[in-house]
Amino acid sequence: MRRLGLILSVAILAALLVSIATITAAAETETSDGTLQAAPTSSQLWVSQGSVTNATPSEAERRAALRDMAEEEENLPDYSQVVDNAQSRRFDAPGWKQGGSDSWAHGGDYASAGTSTADARFKLRAPTDGDYAIYAWWPGRKGDSSATRFGVKSARGTKWVVVNQTRDGGMWVKLGTYEMKAGDRYVVRISPETGSGAAIADAVALVRGMASPPPGDRAPAEGGPTNDGTAASSGENVYTVSNTRGERRALVRQGRKHLGTPYRLSPPHPCRAYKKEDCSCFTMLVFRRFDKRLPDSPIKQYWNYGRRIDRSDLKRGDLVFFKENGMNRAITHVAMYSGNGYVLHASAYYRYRKVVESKMKYIKGYFGAKRIQLR
Repeated sequence: MRRLGLILSVAILAALLVSIATITAAAETETSDGTLQAAPTSSQLWVSQGSVTNATPSEAERRAALRDMAEEEENLPDYSQVVDNAQSRRFDAPGWKQGGSDSWAHGGDYASAGTSTADARFKLRAPTDGDYAIYAWWPGRKGDSSATRFGVKSARGTKWVVVNQTRDGGMWVKLGTYEMKAGDRYVVRISPETGSGAAIADAVALVRGMASPPPGDRAPAEGGPTNDGTAASSGENVYTVSNTRGERRALVRQGRKHLGTPYRLSPPHPCRAYKKEDCSCFTMLVFRRFDKRLPDSPIKQYWNYGRRIDRSDLKRGDLVFFKENGMNRAITHVAMYSGNGYVLHASAYYRYRKVVESKMKYIKGYFGAKRIQLR
């Protein structure tokens, strides 16, 4: 019996050591630039950035968040910069094929990787240290790459994002928000190694902060300017200005006008455009601009309006709904899909508490999506 007890003790000790090693390994993850960083804790993983955040920040954290927002919104003037593939001093793409034409491309033209093995690079200037949103533009043509790799050089190293360039084209698509040091340098790169389909380098935009809209985004197909002053051909793009794609773009463009609006629950408080908005107030106001009258309730918006859409078929302008308290509870949050996994929404999360464009995966309890036709 004594020998059996010793064997059991050794086995339990070995299992405990394996568990500790597993937990320690899980506490670190490798980033895209090869560095190790701490993995989020279980409590962090369950913080939702919608209406029911379940976040209990300390008073010091709350004050710091408010201070950061005040510095961002009051002390720093608006700043944005656009770099197009036609700007030779700020766009470098050895071996890429220049001169592609499409009426949904920024400025009417773009560059494609072809047989090049070198990255295409965009040079951007950040006037101050701080957080900057990076947007990219591509025409959205069939046959282009569905897995194009964008690398963004931040203060913490180069972060890589994979995007589907066969969709969400013809306007600015958010890649993310990044901490950057002041300076003028090559910030965004596009890898030519994408597998099937061609990687496209069209244009990028840098915007200070995360609550400011990107610069003007009208494609030549909608009357926007071209780089050579002439009309661009439609190329392989099968869309037209008057179809559903134009509606999707118009919804996102209108939604981005609300970025930065402070959050306040309504009801009981009134919904006030550009003053105080919650999630359903925001979506109600956006659709009102297109003569669609939605109620100020995420529950009623889901059950009474639009047609259901599979998550895999999400398009810009679709409404997405969440049950942050669990699938057996009521809908608590609504947002508008803006492309590339991002949503526009009024967030109650203590670091935001305003209308933002953030990653959909950070809102807990995805429940479903609805598409409301404007005509």
